[in-house]
Amino acid sequence: MKTPTFDELVLLPESLAVQRNYDAKNYRVFRWLLVLSLMMLLVGIVEALHKHWIVTLVFYIIELVFTLAIFGARQTQLVQTWFRQVLICWLVFSIVVIKAANLSADSKDRFVPFFMAALVLIVFRLRLSEQIVLYGANWLAAVLPLDENGYFATAALPETGLMVGLSIMTVICLTVAFVLTHFEKRRFLAVWRREHARARERDRMKEEIDTARRIQLSMLPQGSPDLGWIEIAAASLPATEVGGDYYDYFRLSPSQLVLVVGDVAGHGLASGLLLSGVRSCLYLLEKDLAAPIEVLDRLNYMVRRTTDRRTYMTLLCAVLDRTAEGTHLRLATAGHPPALHFARGRCEALGNGAPPLGTRLDARYELISRPLLPRDLLILYTDGLVELRNAQDQEYGEARLERAVARAGEKGSVREIRDAVLGDLANFKGDTEQADDITLVVARLR
Repeated sequence: MKTPTFDELVLLPESLAVQRNYDAKNYRVFRWLLVLSLMMLLVGIVEALHKHWIVTLVFYIIELVFTLAIFGARQTQLVQTWFRQVLICWLVFSIVVIKAANLSADSKDRFVPFFMAALVLIVFRLRLSEQIVLYGANWLAAVLPLDENGYFATAALPETGLMVGLSIMTVICLTVAFVLTHFEKRRFLAVWRREHARARERDRMKEEIDTARRIQLSMLPQGSPDLGWIEIAAASLPATEVGGDYYDYFRLSPSQLVLVVGDVAGHGLASGLLLSGVRSCLYLLEKDLAAPIEVLDRLNYMVRRTTDRRTYMTLLCAVLDRTAEGTHLRLATAGHPPALHFARGRCEALGNGAPPLGTRLDARYELISRPLLPRDLLILYTDGLVELRNAQDQEYGEARLERAVARAGEKGSVREIRDAVLGDLANFKGDTEQADDITLVVARLR
């Protein structure tokens, strides 16, 4: 029978947890009692055969078969489910066997096993009704007048003094067993209720975190923008249930698209709340996103006013304008890792070291402008990607990112490039736990 852990008991209803706790304690005693009983039964069978005690021998054999059956099936689901009933039946039948074994004993000696049985029953933790049944069966078996052949005989009634002594012993043992069971139940429930409340609180927090995670995932784009002149593939891998990374697409017109990638310092619920606020502001400022520096200034003011000094967020805003002359890129960053521009076999990092949003530093955001040609590739990412470390404490780094993109970038689609980078990242990381959120956005002009 498997002993439940306290963490398992905490998840059960109160009455069932108490019973499972009692069952585990009872089983530990019952297991040794079974072994002792088997040894005594074997000795008793030999003695009964030698002295031709037929009635006693029959009861010994039945008890032996019953005990062996329980011992062999102790790990089965049936015994585990009905353990308490099996235990009570076995104890009651053992009392009957004790009676059968003492039919030939002296009237005074017949009571000794029943006194011992009353003491043994104290160690079991059972309900009061079950304890009354066991002690009542023990008392009744002791005083029941049977002769040597097992027939009812009034001449076999025990002495009054022995009956009174057994009765007093039964009441005392029953009281002690009830008191011990009651105090143990109170002690168990004091701990169980405290841990059960904590478990419910953990479940509530987990449910809230799961809800926050679903809400955050719903904030991310569900697909790429439907524009014929650009293809985009992206992925975001949070390090915890609620991440601090964010990316989005804003289609201002059929010929104008804004790519936004952000990263809140840290991860968790606090980061998720700030991220949600910045995202809401971006949607309110959607019409102004064509001027990314003004948007960053206003977002910086919002983050400063609504968070403490230790909370900040990096953000990159890239505006892509499609005209008859070609495609033009305008980009501004607030402390975010630079975007990588792959064109004609060369890679250029776009972005500078302006402070993140909310740092209280003098922020002077600069606008970077570049023409883009067909097949040019833009890689936007968060620092969790290049700062990822493996088991040897080596950093993934921008150089390896550039090599991974270059290997897949000549003929591969944006999805193939994204998957190639993430695959190379997984091979580099191995079994090392991811410490920070990772976001990757791959865009290519058609």
